This record gives sequence, structure tokens and C-alpha cells, in this order.
Amino acid sequence: MMTNASTFMDEFMRKLENNEFRKENQPNNGPDLDEPFVRQQLASYVRVLKSGIMDAAAQKL
Repeated sequence: MMTNASTFMDEFMRKLENNEFRKENQPNNGPDLDEPFVRQQLASYVRVLKSGIMDAAAQKL
């Protein structure tokens, strides 16, 4: 069994080194990471922290 795993790994590494794998890129359909978006996300995170939800959840651990 180990011989098969070793052979598989050698073949995988050879293909990786020779760029034989087809590369697929997923499109980014999400929001742009611009300053207004980041500002909004940070404000949302601060509201969650101030709400006490995180403290309540941590006490249940």
C-alpha cells in the first residue's frame, strides 16, 4: 500500500512541477473591498462587540 502512495505522490509532484494541472479561477462576485465597504464592516463588527453577544457566547464555553 505504501508503494502505491509513494508512486502517487511522485506522479502528483511531477505533474505539479510541470504545470500539467488545469487551473480554474473562481470569479469574485462579491463587493469591492474599498474604503466605504471596509468602514461599514468595521462599524458592524464594533456593534457586535459592544452588544455583549460575544461575551455571552464565551461564557458558555
